[in-house]
Amino acid sequence: MAASQNLRSQLDPVLKLLFEGAADGSWRKCVVTPSRQAAKYVPWDRLVAQPIRLSRGPAVKVVTREGARESTATVTPEQWPGRLEEALEAGPCNLDVLTSEYDWHARRTRDGRWLVTRARPSLPAPATPAAAEPPGHDRVRRHPLSSNNERVRDLFIETGLYGKNGQLLGEAAAKHRQVQHYIELLRHLPVWDRPGEVHVVDAGCGKAYLSLALCLWAELNRLPVRLTGVDSSPEVIATVQGIASRVGFANASFEAASIEQYAASPAGPVDLLLSLHACDTATDEALAAGVRLGAKAIVLVPCCHQELSDQIAAGAKAGALPASAHWQPALAKGLLQHRLADVITDSLRAAALESLGYQADVLEFVSPEATARNLMIRAVATTAAASRRRDAYARYRALADEWAVAPSLERLLGPLWPPQ
Repeated sequence: MAASQNLRSQLDPVLKLLFEGAADGSWRKCVVTPSRQAAKYVPWDRLVAQPIRLSRGPAVKVVTREGARESTATVTPEQWPGRLEEALEAGPCNLDVLTSEYDWHARRTRDGRWLVTRARPSLPAPATPAAAEPPGHDRVRRHPLSSNNERVRDLFIETGLYGKNGQLLGEAAAKHRQVQHYIELLRHLPVWDRPGEVHVVDAGCGKAYLSLALCLWAELNRLPVRLTGVDSSPEVIATVQGIASRVGFANASFEAASIEQYAASPAGPVDLLLSLHACDTATDEALAAGVRLGAKAIVLVPCCHQELSDQIAAGAKAGALPASAHWQPALAKGLLQHRLADVITDSLRAAALESLGYQADVLEFVSPEATARNLMIRAVATTAAASRRRDAYARYRALADEWAVAPSLERLLGPLWPPQ
């Protein structure tokens, strides 16, 4: 025990600060990062702690990150020493502690010794003494579209999220969260960084409540934007035109046409193509339209994956499904077979986009508690090498052949597939 204490004696002033200053804001941020050796067995990539104030008193917010996933916990000042000790004992690591007056930088070596240095502060000093106190944590969450903005309230009233009094309707709370989360997922697309007007096409727009919200966010952030909504129903187009007019969208237009018809004669270059809850093969039509129109980004929220579900069921019944050899337990259950078809459909769509020069991500769009079909495919055009595109198409072809399916996507993309 004494040897262990000697190995970490240099760390004592840092620990004293972290343990005793958690309640009064003596330090502002603590970061623990495993070394490359420890990263093989430590279950997180980074731990960040920050003193905060809750309504019940001081606390420490602890955020651990593993890849793209983050987990947040709040501990009391009494619990904090044990939480930090656990992180430091996980293995060799770096410890950085930021205060208003100086920074501590410490490194734990493989033999358990701590090397500690003190440096000038990397964070700006607080403007006032009050700002040096731990920040509050019990606060209203900030949304991309603030309800304090009159145009936001007008749009949400028109699209049925708010009542005429400008208050959120209880039954629309889930849709309101969906709108705000949708903007969070799209606000960092590179299309917003390019100069000039961003042309957004909503393929199968319906009431366009999501694309109108996205374009309002762009306008409020002084990003020039133009929206074109496309839907095959003239009645729907008349409704959404009325909404856009009443809310004051001067740069929004709507066209009664199929997605394929619009793609054949577009109204200018397209930067971002959206397709939200387009049913079954309509998502494929939107994907193909985005590729044909040279969209810089394509965002799809699929729905009703019936086409491949029927093909897989028919193949299983006829005994002509290569995947049956390994997937029979799932294929024997109707619900599991249907969900497999959903996953296969969207996997093929993502692979198709990558074979056509896009970087495709598949994200959780809404909570699975709301719907099992809760995925978003978000794709950004890249300058991928021809070999990478061919590899992606090979993955697409292998998956389609294993399940003996022929999505409408193959017909819709036609000669656009990469040469083999």
